[in-house]
Amino acid sequence: MAQVRRYSTLPNSSVDDSHRLSDFFCSDEGYRLLGTVLSDEYKLLQDTKKILEERLALDKQYAKSLQELAAKADRIAWPTDTHSIASACHGVLMLWSRRATTISSNADEFRRLVLDDLLKNLLENKADAKRVLEDRKRQYDDEHRKVRRDVLEADKHYSNEAKVFVTKNNELNKISGAARIGNDNRITDLKRVVIDKRDNVYRAHNAYVLTVRDCNEFDEQYVHKLHDLIDYHEKTQLILNRQWLDVLQSIAKYNNDYSNSSSMDAESLQELDSTDPRHCYNELCKIHSNIPSLTTRPIEFNDLLLKTSGLTNLEVDTIVADDTVGDSTISALRRKITTLTDEINKANTDLSAVLQVIDQIRDKDTSYHGRKSYFEQKQRANDLQMKIVSKGNLKEHLEEVLDHPADENETLPYQEILFGLSDRLEDQAYFHGRMPRSQSINLCHEKGDYLVRINDQNKTVLSILWTDSNHPGRLRDFHIYICDRDNMYYFVKECMKPSIPALIIFYARQKLDITADGIRLLRPIERPDYIINNDEVILEDKLGQGNFGEVHRGKYRNVPVAVKVLRETNRQLTPKDRTNFINEALLLKTYKHKQIVSFYGIAAYREPLMIVMELVEKGSLNTYLEKNRDICASKLTQMCYEIAKGMAYLESCNVIHRDLAARNCLVDKNGRVKVADFGLSRCLQDDEDYFNHTEEVPVRWWAVEVLCRGPYTTKADVWSFGITAWEVFSEAALPYTHIQNAHFVINAVKQGERLQRPNKCPTNIFDIINTCWRVDPATRPSFKGIVEALRKENSFFPKLLLFN
Repeated sequence: MAQVRRYSTLPNSSVDDSHRLSDFFCSDEGYRLLGTVLSDEYKLLQDTKKILEERLALDKQYAKSLQELAAKADRIAWPTDTHSIASACHGVLMLWSRRATTISSNADEFRRLVLDDLLKNLLENKADAKRVLEDRKRQYDDEHRKVRRDVLEADKHYSNEAKVFVTKNNELNKISGAARIGNDNRITDLKRVVIDKRDNVYRAHNAYVLTVRDCNEFDEQYVHKLHDLIDYHEKTQLILNRQWLDVLQSIAKYNNDYSNSSSMDAESLQELDSTDPRHCYNELCKIHSNIPSLTTRPIEFNDLLLKTSGLTNLEVDTIVADDTVGDSTISALRRKITTLTDEINKANTDLSAVLQVIDQIRDKDTSYHGRKSYFEQKQRANDLQMKIVSKGNLKEHLEEVLDHPADENETLPYQEILFGLSDRLEDQAYFHGRMPRSQSINLCHEKGDYLVRINDQNKTVLSILWTDSNHPGRLRDFHIYICDRDNMYYFVKECMKPSIPALIIFYARQKLDITADGIRLLRPIERPDYIINNDEVILEDKLGQGNFGEVHRGKYRNVPVAVKVLRETNRQLTPKDRTNFINEALLLKTYKHKQIVSFYGIAAYREPLMIVMELVEKGSLNTYLEKNRDICASKLTQMCYEIAKGMAYLESCNVIHRDLAARNCLVDKNGRVKVADFGLSRCLQDDEDYFNHTEEVPVRWWAVEVLCRGPYTTKADVWSFGITAWEVFSEAALPYTHIQNAHFVINAVKQGERLQRPNKCPTNIFDIINTCWRVDPATRPSFKGIVEALRKENSFFPKLLLFN
């Protein structure tokens, strides 16, 4: 067999249509298409290898058969040597043996040189090329997302510091505006705190400016990196496609070694010689020429942060250096310059080493792996060069800022703030609004931790953790009423103040005992994020109404939300109603599942209490089913599956819903169902509570043992799920619609009456639903079991891909 021709090195001439792929495919969609092309090429090569394996097997078998035939011919009883024609005949037939040997030898050599070398390497390199493309793209995307997350975190930190500063400013403003003799020391102390909080804002501002700058610089680098990656990909594909031609040349040559159609083989070789791997992807570029290219997406400075702080010497995208009140800001910038200097020096050292490696490998190895190594080193060099330039520019800028620090135009910060803003209890970080006693206990952890809340009797209470006088080694919670008389507030009548914040500040600053047990205010507990100011919630149109209030569409911080409002409807609200409502919110905040409605917070500063939740676009499931009566059985089954998934999550959290029904499930814009409305969850401790108001509770959905005054367990929720699933397949019909009175429903269920299979419900699905209504709760399936049962039934709908 002739020696294999190789064309796997880069050509001396430049590539036609340079960077053509990067002009068309530098986007997420472009990268996806390139990955698909690589997958298709790899599969084609694998299929080609299988075909060649079969061809070699046929050749080896043919050689073996030919050799056996030659041996058979040799065993013929030939005439004596004096017969010349017989002798010639023997010689001709014996040529078959040599021919068989040649065919077998060529097949072995083709396997060694092509299948086990050229084609094997090509397959490995194609797979590696796809892996490099995807891994690098994923790495760049992860880095890009991280720097953008860093901006969000810096924004949040800046906002938090600004709010704390404003709070302290307001306190200082109030005290200074009503200064009395003997208050000078107190004002000086608070001024020191305000200045410290202002320095925190300055440092947060500078950190935010630098983070935005880093993010936008990286955004440009990200786009360049993706362009460079595709350029590298194009060059390596040229190498690999030339390797591919090498394989095809070898196949054609192998065919020609014992083929009689020399003209046809010559034509095939000529076609291969005329194939230019530089233009393999021209048609692909033409077809996808309309894919938009990736562009930079710079982040703009959030100027709302400046308005929040109220500090007039802060400017957009500008570093501030305040050298008049403390040096913490300047010290932080100097430390930053020192860090930058060290990083630049290290980067220069690393760059020198990388450039030496690049000089060594630049033109020495033009194979695929040589170009891959060159690209990796080149990318590292580019990263270091950009790092040196970026950090060098920042270092010069910071040095210039420190040479010319900002003029101190800020006099005492409280003079720029309107009077009276800190006099409201709602503005204090330690005020938690309406909160049950049990929740306040959970928030206090150390001696002296305290907060102010409104209890279920509408009284203002100080909750604090302090030493138990009966057990000195233990801490216990104390809940102390803040009394009021004639618009004055006090713990003891000898010390009254005009506002609760003034009372708290007085006892905290003076370190006074509140009670005879020596209780003192040491550490205020900041209000959790999920407790929302009522003023931040805007109510819009009403979406629905229930026994305990209304649900509205609304906005919270300009985000569309659903708001559940606790209002008096057909009966007067009780303290327990408020406690249950708050408990519902506290339950919701712990749930994180795609089939559970998301919780944003509870507006509990004052009446009315409001739970702020994710706005699920298409509303309640029962309304959705009533409006869409042509839903197919597979989609209805999927809805049941999604409800079961949500309930299985609650089951795993040891939570009992107690009010599962189609009206308490919501449908999002994609038709997915989420479980909602946890108003009865864990709230009904006493059976009498719900039997005293039979018309107000969901008896049509409740399990037989609950109707018999038995315990409410998660298996009672399973029963309710069966009723809810029946609603789904019945277009939201009322269960037991032929029975008007709720008391009669109770009697019918106790006597064994059950709902019948709806027309739309497949028999196998209804079999699952029926198991939910077994009289013995222990024999009912768990929600996990229901999920698995419904998942198995997706074989009933072979095209349904929604089960996951």
